[in-house]
Amino acid sequence: MAKRKTTRASGKTPLGKSDERAGVRPISSWVNQLLARRGYAQVSANEAMASVVSELLGKNLKDSFQIGNLKSGKLHIYVSDSVMLQELNFRKREILDVIQQKFPDSKVKELRFRIQAN
Repeated sequence: MAKRKTTRASGKTPLGKSDERAGVRPISSWVNQLLARRGYAQVSANEAMASVVSELLGKNLKDSFQIGNLKSGKLHIYVSDSVMLQELNFRKREILDVIQQKFPDSKVKELRFRIQAN
């Protein structure tokens, strides 16, 4: 392995990093960081949650809602109209219990329903 040029007696490179593998990270850590920042992993989790909620509500209501983002333990669910909003508010506790049982790692603590403008 070629030695880096050091400028000080401390063995540091001009950028202030030590000689031994300074700043080298495995590519997998960069990929994981990119997936987390862009939210790509959340897309598949949202699809899984949507299928569980649609099973719970019935097939005729599956096109009336869309799972949104999960932030600070609050899962946002967007609905098509006020009737669907009211229906989901009535069944909020039941939906939350099922999501918490099927997806314990997601740490959903609360559901927020909103009407989505088309």
